[in-house]
Amino acid sequence: MNLEQAFSLRSQLFVPALSARFIDKAHERGADAIIVDLEDAIAPTAKREARQALPDVVRRITAQGAPVFVRINNDPALLQEDLEAALATPLAGIFLPKAEDPAQVHAVAERTRKAGTGLVLLLETPPAVLRAAELTACDPETVIGVVFGSEDYANALGVVPTIESMWYAAHAVALAARAHGRAAWGVVGSLAEFGDLALLGKMASSARYAGYTGALAIHPTQVPVLNEAFGASAQELHEAAAIVAAFEQALKQGLGAVQHRGRMLDKPIVDRARRLLDLARRRAERSTA
Repeated sequence: MNLEQAFSLRSQLFVPALSARFIDKAHERGADAIIVDLEDAIAPTAKREARQALPDVVRRITAQGAPVFVRINNDPALLQEDLEAALATPLAGIFLPKAEDPAQVHAVAERTRKAGTGLVLLLETPPAVLRAAELTACDPETVIGVVFGSEDYANALGVVPTIESMWYAAHAVALAARAHGRAAWGVVGSLAEFGDLALLGKMASSARYAGYTGALAIHPTQVPVLNEAFGASAQELHEAAAIVAAFEQALKQGLGAVQHRGRMLDKPIVDRARRLLDLARRRAERSTA
């Protein structure tokens, strides 16, 4: 997956590598991409079994038309074998959890680049957040996205991951990702409480306003909420088109700014409207491909 495609992903759904029930229905959940998980969703005693099952799992999901990522284990005893197994499959990219060492990121990026696939960094610890800009800048050709992992980050701080407690770290990660032109995925808060979809909507909206382009889902019920939060409504698209049309008409008249529905339009506002329209177009093209 390239960077432009990464920016179009509103939602990505985790699927355990050993859960046949979730695997068979993964493409039906409405997520823009699927993440086959070898890490948290797999018991320590089942890691090898999950790795062996991976090629068939990825091919089954890919055959249904869904882009597939794999989250590997960032553990010296598991990482290299996980990476080798994952890169032997038709992937959109690799998720590297607990990324906090630039040297390691460069090494993994070299492997994924040679395999022709993208790399996504999960920043889940205080050191990772403090180094967010440095980590995000690693290997511009390969790193396509950055994720804020609020659960592990909150655990390291000894706090509950709420909108308030995660605000600073979430914004820092989003700022680093967007400063270096990468997609940013996450919510300002916790994904664990999937029973409260209204709260999830608030956390996702807060993330969008912070600069995030999408988020990860741990349960299918979260997918529609994320798609709505990070997508563009018909009203937003209509207004964006009207802004562009009004500004282009003003340019024909030799004007660099114009009033529109009580607002003064200039280039930054129009550029934002154009980006929204372009992103909606790319999402529509992907969904019909």
